[in-house]
Amino acid sequence: MFEKPIETRLVYGFLDAGKTTYIQECIQNDYFYKYGTTLILCFEQGETPYDQALLSERRTTIAYYDGDRDIRDFCLCSIEDNNPDRIYVEMNTMTPGLRQQLPPCMQVGYAITWIDWATLPLYYANFKQLINQMVSDSQQVIFRGCPSRELLAPYSQGFRVMNQQAVYLRQDPMGYHEKAFDLFLPFSLEAPEITIDEGTFVPLWLDALDHPEHYEGKTVHFTDPLELRREDTDSPWAAGRVVMACCMADLQFMAFEITPEPDGCTGGWVLLDAHVQVGTDAYGRKRMRLEPIRIHPASPPGNLILDVSRAGSGGKAG
Repeated sequence: MFEKPIETRLVYGFLDAGKTTYIQECIQNDYFYKYGTTLILCFEQGETPYDQALLSERRTTIAYYDGDRDIRDFCLCSIEDNNPDRIYVEMNTMTPGLRQQLPPCMQVGYAITWIDWATLPLYYANFKQLINQMVSDSQQVIFRGCPSRELLAPYSQGFRVMNQQAVYLRQDPMGYHEKAFDLFLPFSLEAPEITIDEGTFVPLWLDALDHPEHYEGKTVHFTDPLELRREDTDSPWAAGRVVMACCMADLQFMAFEITPEPDGCTGGWVLLDAHVQVGTDAYGRKRMRLEPIRIHPASPPGNLILDVSRAGSGGKAG
């Protein structure tokens, strides 16, 4: 029916997280409204209403989902009625699989999650899986109304594991934006040798993802076992740990490539000391690699999964 893809932005967040205000400000400050029309597909209505007069001036219409219709059919009918050049979707976190039900003509180019600081502790403790679904799907995450960056520090590791590529910002009560997290490193970058245990493995991996140059030429001693595995016979060996950001459904293997390949390697759990090299992956991105100094078999650790889903936790799961 609609051959031309329609530029679509998704706006995630719990009720009253600031989704409506954000969408309205985007449209109010968007120069491109002069060159086309905008449609807002609203799957959730909070306490803040849209300014209908302002939206009309910006050639914008709203379609509200009533919860009774097929989502795909609602989207297609709204598009047919309004013929928009761009679409904003005010997402409803409580509607499972909402993004997957959007029609193919809605070409999602950007997704953002808004989180209200006042409710973050409650939602992080009780709705971590819903937060993970939003954050893992977003290019940007904004913490609204947070008085200081220090207050976000206990959540840094958990959120960055949910989505390592997202941009995290803090918006203070006056509307000022800044980087939300400075990753706390529980070891010194000044020393030529670094000792890493279960509690410090994830901070090492996250920092090395952004700044592999921090570790080039250093020696790393892993005092707790790492799992040595590879995806297939053509892939390099990698040593790391399985990490849980939210629940058992989102387990991921965080690992460093081992180069050169260990002689006679068959995988399994190992203890490892290694020199750090910095190379590039298949996409030209700099990555930290480990050149083994000492590697030998070890018994599996008591905690097979590192759990970073608890703010301020030690990062261990059964």
